[in-house]
Amino acid sequence: MVGIRCTDQTDSGGHVSSRNTAVFAVPAPLWDTDPMLDALAARDIAQLFRLVQRETKVSQSHLGVAVGLSQAQVSEIIGGSRRVSSIDVLTRIASGLGMSSRARITLMLGDRNRTTATVPFEAGSAGQQTTDQEFTARYGDVEAVYPSRSEFTSRMPPHDLFDNATDIRAVGLSLNLICQQYADSQLAQLAQNGARLRLLFLDPAGNAIRQREIEEDMTAGTLGALTTLNLQGVLRVRDRLPADIRDRIEVATYDQTIRANITLINDSLCIAQHYLPHARGVESPTMVIKKRWPAAGLYHVFERTFDELWSGGHPR
Repeated sequence: MVGIRCTDQTDSGGHVSSRNTAVFAVPAPLWDTDPMLDALAARDIAQLFRLVQRETKVSQSHLGVAVGLSQAQVSEIIGGSRRVSSIDVLTRIASGLGMSSRARITLMLGDRNRTTATVPFEAGSAGQQTTDQEFTARYGDVEAVYPSRSEFTSRMPPHDLFDNATDIRAVGLSLNLICQQYADSQLAQLAQNGARLRLLFLDPAGNAIRQREIEEDMTAGTLGALTTLNLQGVLRVRDRLPADIRDRIEVATYDQTIRANITLINDSLCIAQHYLPHARGVESPTMVIKKRWPAAGLYHVFERTFDELWSGGHPR
């Protein structure tokens, strides 16, 4: 079990004081129960808090101190009037409650099926140490994580990613990283130099893009218009290429619930940007993943996702 020291005193301004500390412990096996993994995969923080409270009898005040939230915020989350979607808050909750490696991965990916099987263990045991080492090895291909797309592009500008690329595969909504932040002339030059591009856009007239507009509280047609603009731009680049090399730029659309923007470069680097509920796409966190092993690691998870979506796409 992980012991967490909390304070339950506040001063006149509502700030937590440093007196009267208490400790509650989250039992390690709790993270591997089916109800907990279901809550983590759904990012249902209300249920997560309820499960922790039921197991530990911790108060909302102590729970809030552990995860960096006020008692009122914890109450709103549990009551359903506040949702947690920020990657920063999710990370703080994971750290504050001492989540196991598997629990953290399930929470961050939003998918319990992409982690290894449950291995029961007690805290501090050899079993836990082995499991942690296995997770570190298996998911050690993550090079960096940025809290937003803007921070990512400031650290890794598109020309650094694409200028020497020989193979680019991308699936997402409007593919702004390629279509808005990388010049048409540079895309054409890549193809002329022998690069192959496969670009899969969310159908600008489909149901999935309208659902995303609703999630982002946008006027109907806003994302569709942007995607159409980007799609037409890429098609113009392709159609202006000499006839014998036009097939180096392949373009298609799909109409499925948007979960991530995935860009694969040179069969070695993956840029994965998740779409979170009730958050604009530009606010999504970005993972930079480097392929390290023939089959293991997150690189192959996202590569399989691209391949599955591309196989069902409609060529343009």
